[in-house]
Amino acid sequence: MKSKKQLLESWKVYPILDSGFFPDRKKLLKKFYELIESPVDVIQLRFEDFSDHALYRAAEAMVPLARKKKIPLLINDRPEIALSLGASGVHLGKGDVSARSARRLMGPDAIIGRTVRSFSDLAAINRRNADYVAIGPVFRTPIKPALRARSKSEVIELCRKAKLPVVGIGGINAGNVREVVKLGINTVAFVRYACGGNNAKKRMDALRKAMEMNVK
Repeated sequence: MKSKKQLLESWKVYPILDSGFFPDRKKLLKKFYELIESPVDVIQLRFEDFSDHALYRAAEAMVPLARKKKIPLLINDRPEIALSLGASGVHLGKGDVSARSARRLMGPDAIIGRTVRSFSDLAAINRRNADYVAIGPVFRTPIKPALRARSKSEVIELCRKAKLPVVGIGGINAGNVREVVKLGINTVAFVRYACGGNNAKKRMDALRKAMEMNVK
């Protein structure tokens, strides 16, 4: 059985299911089912527009299926909901609850990720509380229009100093993912590429194959 660190280091394909793309909750659930049957390593639920009750109701059917498929399921922002659902962990963005508080609540086995956008963000992370860092945006993205893309040199240096498994995020798709891999990032997270399109399995296959091509 893999340790938590070995599990995180084995991740490649990390889709983020964002409820903002799905006004119809039936379509949201349908997209989750498509993703869970695709070659993904972990899934994050980002339901920022949902109340705690609505998030719990939407995710309670997802957690057991993810567990059955042995795919870690992370909840964005709300560790108390992640704990009550029995999810694998939580991802914390800028301005969310602290990783320290999440660790106290969820315990040592939970997977806790933290968004990093600067060297000061990185310096503030305690490795006992966070298991991985998400660095970005690697490319400009309309989801975070106010944020500039990190330069290649910034991304490389952030990866070098992270001392934790790194996830690249921001504008990533099958067409540009090899550029991300060249920067030394082995795990990529994405929202639009996960939530758009019709054939999730085909899209995840294409991205994984692009990542696994020889990088020259």
